[in-house]
Amino acid sequence: MASGPYVSFVTFGRNDGYTPSYARRVTRATACLANQLERAGIDSEIVFMEWNPPTDQTLMLDLFQLPANLRHVTVRGFIVPPEYHRPFAGSGEAGFHAGEAANSGIRRARGRFITTKASDTIYSADVFKMLAQGDLDADTMYRIDRHDVVITDDSIWDLDDEALLARLGSLPSNPHAWILQSQHWRLRELHTNACGDFTLMAAAYWDYMRGHARDTTVLSLDIDSLIMHAAAALGVRERRWPDSCRVYKPTHDKVHSVRLQQFWRPWQRRLDRFLSEKVSEEAAYWARTALDYPRRQVRGIHTVLGPSIEKNFVYPARRWAAGEKPVPTQPDNWGLADVALEPRVLCRADWDVAVA
Repeated sequence: MASGPYVSFVTFGRNDGYTPSYARRVTRATACLANQLERAGIDSEIVFMEWNPPTDQTLMLDLFQLPANLRHVTVRGFIVPPEYHRPFAGSGEAGFHAGEAANSGIRRARGRFITTKASDTIYSADVFKMLAQGDLDADTMYRIDRHDVVITDDSIWDLDDEALLARLGSLPSNPHAWILQSQHWRLRELHTNACGDFTLMAAAYWDYMRGHARDTTVLSLDIDSLIMHAAAALGVRERRWPDSCRVYKPTHDKVHSVRLQQFWRPWQRRLDRFLSEKVSEEAAYWARTALDYPRRQVRGIHTVLGPSIEKNFVYPARRWAAGEKPVPTQPDNWGLADVALEPRVLCRADWDVAVA
């Protein structure tokens, strides 16, 4: 009997009506993931962090309808009370902190390999064929493309797993494929596009970096890309699985990339245009970094301006690409390690009996 899970999927959410049919999508996606892992015979766990749950709504953990008698899959949940969300800037406008919710799950995950995922995403069948081979390398991070799909008929969530996956695969999709970075940024060419939905990596590297970078606001900007570049600086190789390995994401108007916009002041535009046209793109980059512009704003959160991408992401990733080693920004007790969060064990695998 195994001493623990091979892989942990860490996800998170709260029942706040974030989008229409959100709870239905999340519960169906979680059940589908559990089924897929079980059918593939992968000793695994799903860790769901219920972050800052609204007091007037049913917990997401109480809505899950999971398969009975799972032998290979444990599904655990933890409830993070509101007092751990309130200290973050913007908490009055947004009830969720993606980075800290993920970190609290990563800290409690027991898998040899860990990936975070959005709570309503669904993986194609070939992802589990790759996992079932059991040959993941401890010094490699694994990436797949996210495919955004438009769901116009919610009856899709009533389909069984095979029919659901076939329907998702037949829909037109917008793939988030690898993007060439701006040449003057001088970064490693990693596949960071939508990497928060699947970056599978050994737990040792998540632990070394203490999870995602610290963000004192609710915005959680660039954290998924930063962890990839930090891992690469520590010697982790990137491997991209075949196109048949996909993350399907039901798209909506609250997808983070849609809500994010740059915030320019007139003098910043004038300076940026002058430096780009009269001096060099490199000079413009350094001005954006040093003066922290253009700042970024997430629609619906008006009290917080996030840092520029040059300052927050490009500057550290560029230093790491030049040979500097990353330093964790989280404290020793990252991921609420010293907090006894209320646990829920929704189903327990055979392997879990030995380590419970």
